[in-house]
Amino acid sequence: MRGPDIVFLGPSLTRAEARAIYPGALFLPPASMGDLLSAVRSYRPHAIALIDGSFFQSMATYHKEIIDAMRQGVWVIGASSMGALRAAECAPFGMIGVGEVFRGYNEGLIEDDDEVALSHTDEDFGFRPVTDAMVDIRASLKAAHETGLLSDPELQSLLSQQKNRWFMERHLLESVHDAAQLPLMTQDRVEEFDVYLRTHRVSVKANDAREALQVLRDLPDDPMPMDERPELPFSLVYDATSARDVVVTSDIGDPISLDKIRRFFCLTDNRSAEIWMDVRERCALHRLMVGFGVLLQESDYEAARAAIAGDLGVSPDQLQEECASLDLTTEQVQAWVREEAYIRRARAWVGGHSLYTLFTTEFLNHLRRTGEYRATRRGAAFQERVMSRSPHRHAQLGLSAAMAVYSNLSQWKPPADIDVYLAENNLGSRAEFYERLMAGVAAGMEIFGLPMIELPEEDALEHSMAPKISRGG
Repeated sequence: MRGPDIVFLGPSLTRAEARAIYPGALFLPPASMGDLLSAVRSYRPHAIALIDGSFFQSMATYHKEIIDAMRQGVWVIGASSMGALRAAECAPFGMIGVGEVFRGYNEGLIEDDDEVALSHTDEDFGFRPVTDAMVDIRASLKAAHETGLLSDPELQSLLSQQKNRWFMERHLLESVHDAAQLPLMTQDRVEEFDVYLRTHRVSVKANDAREALQVLRDLPDDPMPMDERPELPFSLVYDATSARDVVVTSDIGDPISLDKIRRFFCLTDNRSAEIWMDVRERCALHRLMVGFGVLLQESDYEAARAAIAGDLGVSPDQLQEECASLDLTTEQVQAWVREEAYIRRARAWVGGHSLYTLFTTEFLNHLRRTGEYRATRRGAAFQERVMSRSPHRHAQLGLSAAMAVYSNLSQWKPPADIDVYLAENNLGSRAEFYERLMAGVAAGMEIFGLPMIELPEEDALEHSMAPKISRGG
């Protein structure tokens, strides 16, 4: 299904006139950095006309946003103001430039960005221009010159004086006051010049905006042809922009950037440091696996999709739809699945090499860093001493009964899948686990002065899997 045609429009043309030219377009405010990227993600448009953009109060539209949109098959037109600037810069990549201002930039007749800059009101007041753009001032003064109201030297003098003004202080009618200071400008000539500028103002930007809307309206229904779509070279800056500056909509309709969502969580949830640590470790593990050239199989991707879908509470078939509601693009979902597949492969490799003592030092180092080592060492030694003197250590309990008793004696919760639990916690075989579990049961029974428990063994222990090396003590 064809998406909408989007127009970023502000002071170059009124919304009323723009809608009259193209009633079916979706009109958005002047674009700033991230807005094209957000629009492509939110609306999946057929085409975009970039006419006006912000650049003084916020970062300007990033070139790679435009290239990325075209890479995805979106037609992009530029005209009049910021659109003309970007079209001249991105025309080699397939952006369609329209209008006189574009041609001026593209042919080198106009070079300065301030030529199209002006001040305007906000959306509540219709983006009404407060100052005049230099391209419009120049066009109006040249029109006055062509009618014989200005001589060549007078035209150049008035243009020079306007150009020397800051763009926030340029007004076409300031040229009337400038003209009054010229030596050959009589009072009658100044008055005639004043009337002309008030009644024959030329707006190149408005004309270009009208032309751009007509071109947008008449584009082919199909997306941009595959052979015309540009590639998007990787850029850290753009990668950060696409992850940070995209604006999404909350469940109650409020717009919010992804970066502000992240910062809100960090400042309102004490788990943020822990989450950051996990994220960094996942990234490092993922990149190491890629760096070592590990090849993934389709079964790896299927397992990763199933794992992510399970965490999100949906089926693998519903994963893409659910991720879209969580503000992820198709490419981002694919990247997430790929990262998960690499991490699962790495963890499977680690799990497959989990011998009895592997990672013990690394695990205890974590406890040392968190300040939990001394207390853990003291507790383990105390439990061993109490257990070794207790008759409860000879109790014959089955594995399920032992887990139930230990759960009642401590804060430990029996796992739903014992084998998964043993693998995840590097606890070895069931027999090894049972031996340590009964140490905890015996110590707890002894400490609380409980009577002996004798129950029939419920689960056969795999004694053949018990360690054949000394555990010490």
